Amino acid sequence: GESGLGKTTFMNTLFNTPLKEEIHPKNPQSTQTVEISPVHYELVEDGVTLNLTVVDTPGFGDQLNREHNLDPIVEYIDNQFEAYHAAERSSEFRRAIPDTRIHALLYFIAPTGHALKELDIKALQVLSAKINVIPVIAKADTLTHEEKSAFKKTILRDIEANAIRIFPTAYPDDRESVEELEKYIPFTVIGSDQFVDVDGKKVRGRSYRWGVVEVENEQHCDFIHLRELLMTHALHDLLETSHTVHYHNYRAQKLRSSGRPESILACDDSYEHRIERSKQNMAEEMIKKEEEMRQNFVLKVREKEASLREREEQVVYCKFFSANK
Repeated sequence: GESGLGKTTFMNTLFNTPLKEEIHPKNPQSTQTVEISPVHYELVEDGVTLNLTVVDTPGFGDQLNREHNLDPIVEYIDNQFEAYHAAERSSEFRRAIPDTRIHALLYFIAPTGHALKELDIKALQVLSAKINVIPVIAKADTLTHEEKSAFKKTILRDIEANAIRIFPTAYPDDRESVEELEKYIPFTVIGSDQFVDVDGKKVRGRSYRWGVVEVENEQHCDFIHLRELLMTHALHDLLETSHTVHYHNYRAQKLRSSGRPESILACDDSYEHRIERSKQNMAEEMIKKEEEMRQNFVLKVREKEASLREREEQVVYCKFFSANK
C-alpha cells in the first residue's frame, strides 16, 4: 500500500510488539524506486515459537510515474519461488527446505470512500495471481459506520469486475473455519501504538475530542477478525495454498518455458495429487489410530476402576464380617 496508511503501526499492533519504527512518507518527487525491506523475527508466546518475516515496500505508490511500481515486488516474489525450486532440485532436497516464500500479502487501501484507484486494480490483479492477497481498508477511524459499509461494497464490486482473486474467498477448499470471517472482507483496521483509558482499563486505541476509538473493538473496526484469520483460522491454509496453488503455478510455468512436454506436466500434476492424497490418508489414519488408542485407554481405565471397586467392596465386606463375628 501507499506510504502514510499506517502499515508499520498496524504490524506492531498485530503482534503486540515494536517490530519496526514508523517509516515516514517521503516527498514523491524524491522517491525513485520501490524498496524491498524484509526483516526476520522470532516471536515466542506461551512456549510457541513463530518465525516471522515482514517484508515492507516503502515507496510503493509514491512516485509520480507509477508504471514500474510493481516490478521490484514481483521480482522479489519470483526470487523466493526460484530459491525454493532450486532447493527442491538439489541433492539436499530430502532435508527441510528453508521456506522464504510469501504466504500472505496485506494490501492496504486508502479510506477514500470511492472506487479503487487504477494502481490498486493493476497491483491486485498482478499480485493475486502470485500470492494470497487480503485487502485491508486502512485508518478505519476516518470513516463512519455507514461509509465503511458502502466503501466495502464498492471495493468488492471492483474486485469482482476486474477478476481479482482474494484470500480466502477465491480458494474454496478446506476453509470451513474461515467462512464466518468472509463477511468482514475487506477488513477495516486501525493501528495504534498508544494506550487509552476505557472504563478504567488501558486498551490500544486513539483518543479524540469526540471520544475514543478502540483497536480491538469490533464495533470500531475488523482488527480482531483479521487477526483471527491470520493467526488462527487460516494459518495452515495460507501455507498450503501458497504451496499447492501459487508455487505449483510458478513451477509449471517454469517447466513449460524450458520445453517440458504437457504430458510430463500432467504426470507431475498426477504425482502431486497422489502425494497430497497420501498425506491426507496418512493424517486420517493417524487420527483414527489416535482415537482407537484413546478408546482403548478409556476402556482400560474403566476396567481398572471396576477392579478396584470390586476389591474395595471385598475389603469392606471382610471387615464387616469380622466385626460381626
